[in-house]
Amino acid sequence: MEALPLQLIWGCDPSRQLEVAWLRTLLGSLPVEHLAASQLAPDCLQPDRPRLLVESGLLRLERQPSSERLQAQHRARADRLALLAAAGPFTLVHLSDEEGLDGDELYPMVPPGSAIWRNFAHPRFAAIEGLVNFPIGPRAEFLSPLSCMPASTRAWPWAFMGTLWGSGSRVRATALFLHALPQGFFYGGSHFGVGLPLAHYRDALGQSVFALCPEGDRHLDTFRLYESLQMGCLPLVVDVRDQARTLLGPDYPLPIFSSWSTALHFAQAHLAQPERQDELQQVVTTWWQGRCQQLAIALQQCCRLC
Repeated sequence: MEALPLQLIWGCDPSRQLEVAWLRTLLGSLPVEHLAASQLAPDCLQPDRPRLLVESGLLRLERQPSSERLQAQHRARADRLALLAAAGPFTLVHLSDEEGLDGDELYPMVPPGSAIWRNFAHPRFAAIEGLVNFPIGPRAEFLSPLSCMPASTRAWPWAFMGTLWGSGSRVRATALFLHALPQGFFYGGSHFGVGLPLAHYRDALGQSVFALCPEGDRHLDTFRLYESLQMGCLPLVVDVRDQARTLLGPDYPLPIFSSWSTALHFAQAHLAQPERQDELQQVVTTWWQGRCQQLAIALQQCCRLC
């Protein structure tokens, strides 16, 4: 008997979520029926259908969301979750905010035992049964098959393109690398949303051996990290909050650095030996492909079991 399509219910506006293409990639060839939250009704939630609900923490990323909008979101979610709970088990994919504030509000509303997949891992959610942390992933423009130049033939030893936040380590990291390896590719924006066109950003990653992957505004889970991996770059990650192993897993083949100085020394040692660059690039690329496959299998299995 042919499996019934997965009902993918959008509790948010998918056109505003940069993670949508990544989520669809992880769902692979599963047959999917898309439902907007406005289409949700008891008669469309058949008990024998696997279901996946997508909720977003985008509202929490606004500087000062009004209490009225937060309350309206809470009521709409309560209605959706009640309908879904009445129809049987389901999987929740939570495209969360960096600080986890949306999870604090959402997870107490979810039926006990439900599977929850969220990005932006936080220790305070570790005790929730059935919660899985998954990467924010690459954006759509990086998910199609792309040719990967050998590391030893790339034009730039390292790259960083992004906003230079006043907080965090971005200014320190880029200053250190620009001083020691000035031939790297650097573009620093003064505020969020001002940067290179995406095609230029992708091409620069594809021509760079290493990519500096500091934390975002509040978290290491950034598009930059996974887009670097997609483009065959070697990400340099400095972690002082013990987030990296949760994000990347215990078998991540590169060091997690304690400082940007140690990351620089690692890069310099490999840049001096081109054959080591290519060997390491192959190891990291193979690991990333396997990691994507593992995540896809796990999410698809979770959806089938619900």
